[in-house]
Amino acid sequence: MGRLSALFSRKKLSSAKTRLLVDQLKTSCGIFLDPTIRSPNIQKTRALKILRKIVTRSPRHILQYIPERDAILECSLVLVQNYVAHLRLRPGPFKRFRREPFADAKVLFQAAIDLLVPEVLDEVIDTILKFLQTENLWKVEFICVEILLCVLECRSPTAPLLTKLMDRIEHFLALSDVGQVRHVLSVLQSVIVSQRWDLIEYSELSKLLRFYHSSVMIGTSRNQIYELRRGFEKCLKNLIPLLSVADLNAFFIVMLPLAFDTDMSDEARIEFGSTVEYAASKMTLYDARKLQSSAEIDSFVVEYLVHYIAVTDPTRSILACKVLAKLLHRGQHHPPQFQSPTIFHMDTYYEIVLATEYTSLQRLLIEQRENLEQALLQAIELHSQRKMNLEVFYQLLCTLLVEVPGGFTASAVSCLLLKIQKKFLTFATDPRTTDLDEDEQQQQQHANRIHATVMALMTLINWIHRAGSMNAYITRVLNDRYDHAPSLNPPLREWYRYAPHHISWYERWLFFDTLEIRYGLWKCFRIAEEKIPRPVQMRIKSHRDRRQQFGDGTLNVLAGL
Repeated sequence: MGRLSALFSRKKLSSAKTRLLVDQLKTSCGIFLDPTIRSPNIQKTRALKILRKIVTRSPRHILQYIPERDAILECSLVLVQNYVAHLRLRPGPFKRFRREPFADAKVLFQAAIDLLVPEVLDEVIDTILKFLQTENLWKVEFICVEILLCVLECRSPTAPLLTKLMDRIEHFLALSDVGQVRHVLSVLQSVIVSQRWDLIEYSELSKLLRFYHSSVMIGTSRNQIYELRRGFEKCLKNLIPLLSVADLNAFFIVMLPLAFDTDMSDEARIEFGSTVEYAASKMTLYDARKLQSSAEIDSFVVEYLVHYIAVTDPTRSILACKVLAKLLHRGQHHPPQFQSPTIFHMDTYYEIVLATEYTSLQRLLIEQRENLEQALLQAIELHSQRKMNLEVFYQLLCTLLVEVPGGFTASAVSCLLLKIQKKFLTFATDPRTTDLDEDEQQQQQHANRIHATVMALMTLINWIHRAGSMNAYITRVLNDRYDHAPSLNPPLREWYRYAPHHISWYERWLFFDTLEIRYGLWKCFRIAEEKIPRPVQMRIKSHRDRRQQFGDGTLNVLAGL
C-alpha cells in the first residue's frame, strides 16, 4: 500500500531534474530560433506539458536558485505571446469559442511569476522588458499590454515596474528613438488604468515629471521630444490619483516651482499649468483629518499662490487663481452660473452645494485675508482688461463664497467688492460729456464689465445668506440699473451700446453704498435677521416617471381614438 501511494504521489523535482526540464522546454519553444520563424516550430502541447510540470513540481527555492530561471520566463513569454496573438487574429466569430492550444499559457506564466516574486522581482521585470525589446514587440502594443497585465494580476508591486519603464524611456530618449518612446508611453497608459495598480510614492513620478516638463519647455524649437508631451501628460494625470494624501501634497509642492518659478513661454506655462490644476483638483485643502504638518503645508501652498496672484505677469497670475480655485473646490457640482458673471435671483433654485464643515479652512482664510485681498485688488487692476481673465477672478470668488459660506467670507468679499467698485469709478460726472476718445471708451467698457461682475457677486452673497434688508437694497440697485444703466449689470460684453435714455455717466444711486452694505451685513450676522426661505427644486421630467412612459399615440389608442 505504501508503494502504491508513493507511485501516484507528485514527488518534488530536484535541482538537476528541473534544469533538465528547462533545457527540454527551450527546445520545445524554439527559443534559439529567429522570432520571425519561431511560431510554426513551437511544439505547443509538449512545451505546455513541460512548463506545467516545472511550475507545479519544482520547489520555490530551487526555481529562485537555478540560473535557468530567466529561460523559464522567456519560454513562458513565448507561449503567452502566441496565445495573445492567436486570440487577436482569429478570423471568424465562431472560432472564438474554440479552445486555443495556448490557453493554459497565461495561467502557467503567472504561476511561474508567483514562484519568483517578490524575492527576484527586479530580475523578473528586467527579463520581461528585455524580451519585449529583443522580440521587437513594443510596436505590437496589445501584446505588451496583455503581458504586463499578467504581471499585475499576480499582485506583484507596481512601483518597480513603473521605475523600469521610466528607465527604458530614458534609454530610448538617449538614443533619440522617439518611435519606441511613443510605443512605451502608449503601453504604459493602457496598463495604468488597470484596477490592479497599487498606490505609489511621489518620488517614483519625479522622472516622468522631468520628462514632461522638458518636453513642454522645449516647445519653441518643436523638436522630437515636444511631440511626446501628450503621452507624458496622460501618464502623469493617470498616476496622480494613485498617490496617497501625503505623497500628493509633496508632489504638488514639487510641481509648483516648476510651473511658476521656471523661465518658460506663456504657452508652455499654460500647458504645464493644466497638469498642476489637475493635481490641485485631486487634493483636499485643509481637511480636518490631516495632521498638523499637512495643515502647515496647506498654509504654505495658499501663501505661495497668493503671492503669485499679485505678480505683474498675467499668465502666472491667472494660473495661480485657477490653481487656488481648484484647491478650494471640494469636487461638488457647481452650476454653469460660475463660469461667467450672472445674476442670482432670490426666488430661483440653483444647483449650488454649500459646504457645511469649513472651520479649519475659514481659519486659514482669516490668516491670509489681508494678503489675499491686496493680491486680488492688484491682479484685477492689472489683468482684468480681458474678459476671460475677469471670469477667472469671478470663479475664484464664487468658489470662495460657496466653500466657506460664513459671515466672515461674506463680509471680506463684500469689502473687496466695494474697494474694486471705488477703484473703477472712472465715469464722467457731467452728463454733457459724451465725446470720448478711443482709450477713454475702452476704459469705460472695461469699467462696465468690472461693475457687472461686482453685481453678480453681490447677488450671490445675497442668495447664499438670504437677509431681508440686504436683499431689498441689492434688488433696488439691480432694478435701477436695469431701468437706467443695463450696461452695469451682467452678462459681460466685449462692447456696450447705449440707448438715448440710458445713463453712461456717474450717478451715485446706481452703485453700492458702503454704509448700506455694512448695515445689511450687520443685520444679517449680528442681530440674526429672519432669513428668506430657500426655493425648492422644481420637478423635472424623467425617464423613470411612470406618467411619461406613454406617448401621445399610446394614449389615443387607450382612449379609443
